[in-house]
Amino acid sequence: MLTSMRKYFTEKGQGLVEYALILAFVALLAYMMFGTQSSMKSAVTSSFSQAQSRITDAAGNAGK
Repeated sequence: MLTSMRKYFTEKGQGLVEYALILAFVALLAYMMFGTQSSMKSAVTSSFSQAQSRITDAAGNAGK
């Protein structure tokens, strides 16, 4: 009986399920890091704002 059950329950879908779980974990991790109220989001935004102001200042000073 066990051998007849094995042909119905193969491991073909195991890889797909594992990839789906990994994708769900990565999506959850990204949401936690860059969600609406996260400190990571504010740190990244601050870094880009500082870089933008430095580039703008450098471009303005280069024309003088």
